[in-house]
Amino acid sequence: MRNISSWSIKNPIPVILLFLLLTIAGLAGFRSMRINNQPDVDFPFVVVTAVRPGAAPSELETQVTRLIEDSISGLGQVRHVNSTIVDGASTTFIEFELGVDHEQVTNDVRNAMSNLRGALPQDMQEPIVNRIDVTGGGLITYVVKAPTLTPEQRSWFVDNEVSRTLLAIKGVRQVNRQGGVDREIEVALDPDRLAARGVTAAAVSQALVSSNADLPGGRVTVSGSERAIRTLGAAGSIEQLRETRVPLSSGGTVRLADLGTVTDHWAEPRSRARFDGQEVVTFNMVRGRGASEVQTAQKIRKAIDKLDQERPELEIKEITSNVKYIEESYLASMEALIVGAILAVLVVLLFLRDWRATLVAAVAIPMSLFPTFAILAPMGQSLNGITLLALSLTVGILVDDAIVEIENIVRHMRGGKSPYAAAMEAADEIGLAVVATTFTIVAVFAPVGFMPGIIGKFFQAFALAACISVLFSLVVARLLTPLMGAYMLKADAKHEDKDPSWMGPYLKSLDWSLRNRWKVLWMGVPMFGVSIFLATLLPFEFQPQVDRGRAEFSIELPPGATLDETDAIVQRVTRELRARKEVVSIYAAVGENNAVNKASVTADLTDKGERISQKVFSRQMVDQFAAIPGARIGAGSNNGGGPSDGGSYTLSLVSDNGSALEAAARKVEAEMRSVPGLAHVVNTAAIARPEIVVTPRPDQAARAGVTAGAISQAVRVATIGDVDQNLPKYNLGDRQVPIRLRLDESARADIAVLQTLKVP
Repeated sequence: MRNISSWSIKNPIPVILLFLLLTIAGLAGFRSMRINNQPDVDFPFVVVTAVRPGAAPSELETQVTRLIEDSISGLGQVRHVNSTIVDGASTTFIEFELGVDHEQVTNDVRNAMSNLRGALPQDMQEPIVNRIDVTGGGLITYVVKAPTLTPEQRSWFVDNEVSRTLLAIKGVRQVNRQGGVDREIEVALDPDRLAARGVTAAAVSQALVSSNADLPGGRVTVSGSERAIRTLGAAGSIEQLRETRVPLSSGGTVRLADLGTVTDHWAEPRSRARFDGQEVVTFNMVRGRGASEVQTAQKIRKAIDKLDQERPELEIKEITSNVKYIEESYLASMEALIVGAILAVLVVLLFLRDWRATLVAAVAIPMSLFPTFAILAPMGQSLNGITLLALSLTVGILVDDAIVEIENIVRHMRGGKSPYAAAMEAADEIGLAVVATTFTIVAVFAPVGFMPGIIGKFFQAFALAACISVLFSLVVARLLTPLMGAYMLKADAKHEDKDPSWMGPYLKSLDWSLRNRWKVLWMGVPMFGVSIFLATLLPFEFQPQVDRGRAEFSIELPPGATLDETDAIVQRVTRELRARKEVVSIYAAVGENNAVNKASVTADLTDKGERISQKVFSRQMVDQFAAIPGARIGAGSNNGGGPSDGGSYTLSLVSDNGSALEAAARKVEAEMRSVPGLAHVVNTAAIARPEIVVTPRPDQAARAGVTAGAISQAVRVATIGDVDQNLPKYNLGDRQVPIRLRLDESARADIAVLQTLKVP
């Protein structure tokens, strides 16, 4: 390290070329780096979603969830398994040990689900296995307005044209539609007509599946050429579908239209979207892992603008954006980095009082930062809050080594040596000290990247950026700084080595401190103690709550609530939010994740200087919403740093006895409500849903040859239709529309009709 500085002074061309190449590589790396809110972290979580429409949570627990958990428990490196069960769906979260191969464990879970499929109920959908990638929520939410189009046409536009366009963009992983409807052929069967002809709804459904299909029929060789054979049985129009013949048990047939009405309509909506109180169709998109949030959003906006121009009858408007906050954070971080560098240069100028020496020292900042980007980019790092924080913190450190080199060169020059000779001797003299100083700083930052747990995963990017930039500052100090000092500094005989006015008092205080070392030490003890005490008062949290100008609220109604009832609560919440002057716009998603009793409301707020803080606003509104009966409303967290319900504490209770667990949860909830300082205590235990229970009579069922499965299927087909994968389809050419057969609405609401259903 000593001789390398002398070599650089004697051979300036290779050193200049080296740093020129590093600068070019750094600029290229900077331009290619992704701009994200947080580093892409591999969280060791896999989620299994199992859907069985109409199933009660108790049935799902015994018939689905326990089987899934048992099959997963045999996998290696599983740390925790927990499941959440709601009406018709079970979600199992699997946490593996940190450091596992995420692709491998995800495939292991998929294989386990494939092996388990035969043991699961046949009428349920295939379990879906996904990795949990912390890539944030929806990037941008758009609303589609078209007064001349039906809700189904707007929805199909999103599902077809918008989805295909956006999924073709590199970086878009998923497009989600909220609100709108799905086209569906509805066959509303009349129970009296069914009874008169002795046919069941399940038999009609099976007849449609069998007859309404285009199927391959093999191949033949005719006149020397091979030809395929197809059997075309699918109805070509709604009229043909109405004329479909349904076989009767007596031997005859009956037209489908004689058993009920056939309507080209849309499916029963299970979700809604509202923007400023108006029902709309919206969509958002989720970025893929390894993609840039900002750059992906730019491509999305460009594609949406093109779609908007191509379809003049439509208006596609951006209503919410998480990218806006990311862009603002990135620009603020870059501004802080640049301002910090400028201030560091001004401080150097203040103390060195020589513009040439200041320039030599200032060059160390960009010459250390640019090569850092050249290393971070190939490593897959992004320009995120943590990486830029590390560079902002080290920007002042980057000039330390250069200042030490320059100060020693200037000292030798004031002794009468030429800049060239002074640089040679000064660099050789303090080479070891500069190296030791740099590695001491690296020793402080490097362990941050080895912290255990999820936090350590996030701070790996911090440690990398800090250590790489500091190490490059050492390279600059040992190669470039002596070189520039030798050729740029000028010996100034007129330079007055006059101390500033504050130097006298400082030297006196320093002299007193050296003569009273023990007093100075004991003066520091209480300061150290106070610092430790104040540190204990700081809150511990994964991420600080950030005011993004967006308040989020979650709404939950008791099980059994309808979509209309949930929507009514959402509209009331919207009205109360619109009455606040801080609110600019309100977006509501009703019926999230197929749960019609749940909703979320997002309110965009005015600028910070024109309102109270987001946290205070959310608390005020939650207190106000407490007066709304029949709904559980809480504030959500939008920090994007992991799951959170906006609360400060989460207490989990575990038991194999569901009844005892619910009783204990209610008791704990009551006791927590009496604790001073705790507000909005929420018990997440599900309230028992209202249900109608069909209990077979074993003796009569056995004599009739009827099983519980046959009864269940008859009731399911009559009320909600068959499971989606078993529904007959109507071919439109560009898509297949499901045909849902069930009793008409008035019959479905009459328990007496259900009691008279015939079971095949």
